[in-house]
Amino acid sequence: MKRRALLAAAAASPLAAQAQTTDWPRQPMRMILPFASGGVTDLTARLLAPGLQHRLGQPVIIEGRTGAGGTIAAEVVARATDGHTLFSTTGATNSIAPALFPALRYDPVRDFQPISFIARVPHVVLVNPASGITNVQELIALLRREPGRHNYVSTGAGSITHLAPELFLQLAGVQATHVPTRGSGPAILELLAGRVTFMIDALAPAIGQVQQGSLRAIGAGTKTRIPNLPELVPVAEQGLPEFESYTWAAIYMTAGAPPAVVQRLHAATVATARDPDVSRRFFELGYELVASTPEELARIQQEEFVKWGAVIRRADIKPES
Repeated sequence: MKRRALLAAAAASPLAAQAQTTDWPRQPMRMILPFASGGVTDLTARLLAPGLQHRLGQPVIIEGRTGAGGTIAAEVVARATDGHTLFSTTGATNSIAPALFPALRYDPVRDFQPISFIARVPHVVLVNPASGITNVQELIALLRREPGRHNYVSTGAGSITHLAPELFLQLAGVQATHVPTRGSGPAILELLAGRVTFMIDALAPAIGQVQQGSLRAIGAGTKTRIPNLPELVPVAEQGLPEFESYTWAAIYMTAGAPPAVVQRLHAATVATARDPDVSRRFFELGYELVASTPEELARIQQEEFVKWGAVIRRADIKPES
């Protein structure tokens, strides 16, 4: 995944022949979501859409295409030919999926134009308060004491919420059974109902339940404290110093847009993300705002591909596992 490949892909696409930005956007834009409502991609899209509509002068229609670890939505974006299809996604589709699926029907570099890495969203280890677990070491002790009896829930097989617990289990030397669902909302419901022992997910979808006390956060996936939960001790400080995990929120569009279109969309996206009302809401949800350049997003995409590809190989994770 080289930066030159991104530029070459844009030049090669038939969309590059479209008119320049003087009349773009010429129609409503679709923002495709790869995961169910309530998760990072959904929250990011809904926070950005009104500002994008205001700055670009066309409606932004949010459209969910869930399933297959986000690859169904990614393929919709990759195959779009209207020049007005956007993608609110995470590393699952463009960094994790290439290492997980042997025969993707899209190319994570060639078929997408990076727009902006919006934010890092810290992961937290979550348990049901009824479990009595109050910290990471107590969770590890329970899993070690009762092997084969416990499970964890994810937002889908092969998702970052599948890989992050696998990294956790590998580092702790314990085991738990994976229970996949179809998004953060359904996964949180499983934990609230007490049907699973723990989950590791972005703070944003669960912050309301954590603040209300219906879920308990026992560790942060960051190496430093989370600003809006400063009392939450990082997992790295609770006996697993190598553990670090977060979901990232990013905006792409279909590859091949003229550079002036990319520049206009990037400027509108960054201005919206940095708007005081929007950035305050991101902070309240636990996002670490970045609002990067397209080139920085391409670099992060490659780094995440290397990191999580190693986890997938060590655990021999398959899409259906």
